[in-house]
Amino acid sequence: MLPYLQALTLLDQRRREDVAAAVHAHFARRRDDFAVLDRALGAFLLGADPAEPRRSPPVAEPGDGDGSVSSASGETRQLNILDDADDPEVPLALATYSATEVLRHKDFAALSDEEMRAVRRMIQQMVTPAGRRRSRRYQRGGDERLDLRRVLRQSLRFNGEPLLFAWRRRRWKPRPVVLLCDISGSMERYTRLLLHFAYAMENASERVEAFVFATRLTRITRQLRIHNADLALDRVMATVEDWSGGTRIGESIDDFNRRFGRRFLGHGATAVVISDGWDRGDPALLAQATLRLQRSCHRLIWMNPLMGAPGFEPLTLGLRAVLPYVDDFISAHNLVSLEQLQELLENLDDRRQVRRQYLQPA
Repeated sequence: MLPYLQALTLLDQRRREDVAAAVHAHFARRRDDFAVLDRALGAFLLGADPAEPRRSPPVAEPGDGDGSVSSASGETRQLNILDDADDPEVPLALATYSATEVLRHKDFAALSDEEMRAVRRMIQQMVTPAGRRRSRRYQRGGDERLDLRRVLRQSLRFNGEPLLFAWRRRRWKPRPVVLLCDISGSMERYTRLLLHFAYAMENASERVEAFVFATRLTRITRQLRIHNADLALDRVMATVEDWSGGTRIGESIDDFNRRFGRRFLGHGATAVVISDGWDRGDPALLAQATLRLQRSCHRLIWMNPLMGAPGFEPLTLGLRAVLPYVDDFISAHNLVSLEQLQELLENLDDRRQVRRQYLQPA
């Protein structure tokens, strides 16, 4: 019962469909439990008789183009992601899990409006603070190192005999993350959801800085730090002047290095660039700017939504210019790829890894 009450605090209780969805999620075990629960909810909210059968929706005429299918008895069923989702013999948990798995692996560019809303909710639940790093400062406790200062201070109580031992350990701090998201025309199919991912990361940790770029660089950290995702993204779109424009990746990264690099890339920060690599600028400038970005941060991760396409190869001039200086090259086309980034950020080593270009023979 407690999880259901907690769910009610997170939704709009004025919307009956939201309350009904929470009731279905926490109390239903099979699809045919919905009718009983709906009658009970109606009795509680509207004073309806629970014994009264649920009023069935009107039967749609065939050929209306609403994605429904009519049976011989006149009953209409809405097509679902799964063929067996309406089967009362299929456990609800299994059907829900299967639908979730379909959404996790589906390309963002192929999502419908309803699926996109579901994916946004899943992103909000998935994102957690992006890992921690060990600070240079110490705190009391643990068993890492002997705190000689406290040992000597306490020994004064025993005529200078060190009878009590004190220990100290390193403090842990959130690891800073810098997001650089491409919002050019070639990224238009993915931009909205990827910015929602940036919004979720921004609100999960105080050490996240977000930037977008097409032909110029724009900082959007302040616009994302409000507790309404739609309003935050609308403010971002109103702030950015080059939305869905051309692409100047090299110039944008170089601008970041000069204006913000020293300010935001210290203290073990991780830089995440989300771009398909289509660049109209100078490949030499892009390579030089990426190298400087990599040397300034603890880890450089490049995410490319096009990696989800079958047979993808990084053949563009932009990707060929940056790959020697990228520590991790991963996809960004579905929820699974965002989960991989989340796992990568949470498990970064304290020590900076040996850069790939230094391992190449001279």
